[in-house]
Amino acid sequence: MIQFLIAVTVLATPVSVMDQVHTLRIEISPGTIELSTAVAISPNHAVTLCIFSPDNSVTVETASGILYPDSFIVSPDLGMVIVIFEEEVFDSYQIPSDVIPDIGEKLTIIGHGLSGVLAVECRAREQYPDGSFLLTSDLRDGLMGAAVFNDNEEYVGIITGIIRPDRQFNESDHRDFLVLYPSQIWYMWAKLVVLSEEYTEYFFGVMTALPSISLTSFRPSGIHIVSVSAGSRAWEAGLRSGDLITHIDGTPVYHPATLRGLLILSDDTLQATVLRNTFERNISIPPFEQN
Repeated sequence: MIQFLIAVTVLATPVSVMDQVHTLRIEISPGTIELSTAVAISPNHAVTLCIFSPDNSVTVETASGILYPDSFIVSPDLGMVIVIFEEEVFDSYQIPSDVIPDIGEKLTIIGHGLSGVLAVECRAREQYPDGSFLLTSDLRDGLMGAAVFNDNEEYVGIITGIIRPDRQFNESDHRDFLVLYPSQIWYMWAKLVVLSEEYTEYFFGVMTALPSISLTSFRPSGIHIVSVSAGSRAWEAGLRSGDLITHIDGTPVYHPATLRGLLILSDDTLQATVLRNTFERNISIPPFEQN
């Protein structure tokens, strides 16, 4: 791989956004610390990339000092973690946005390198079938797990991967390609965690559902319905085993956590686009109702 030196412009990012981003310290072995980024989404919660194990010691730098979280909630299919503090420790925060970046839109990445907080500019280049985005940015360490904000200071996603350029690229194209996992995919899961409520009393009828990611343009990605309880509200709405929900109210969906969150938090009937075999149709899905 050829190494390139590219000047990085550190942006004058608004203080209100910077105050929401915190350094996550991961002690992977005695004396060895790795740094990542955690973003405050409530006074008690911060979201981060799942890059540590239960054996690691994890702390978060806050205005009150370096603190140990009281608990964690992990989403294995999303590859993300929400760290939880029993006391309120974050003065500045925001729930993840459901806004989807536009292709070509300018975004700001805020991460943590060895020299401290860094903010660099990037642009959305293209969207993958699984909903994630390919971004272009100058070369810089400390972007893995970094937070991404748009010009409206909305928290629109997290960096989940970095693709380095190689010799096949022309000199003018020596850029990093970063993988952005947009908040639109996971903000419902985060919102339910922040609410800290139990929803076991709600029954919709989808017994099993899995994310279904297509790598071709011939079949869309979505939520694959594995099993539906006969006679349930999902059954009455028209959902059956094998159905693929690709959109809800016109927005692409990829994970069951998104479907569950929408059903719990919505007061209105949702319009779902469903693919069954090769036929696409729209069905109305009522929100959760308490038994």
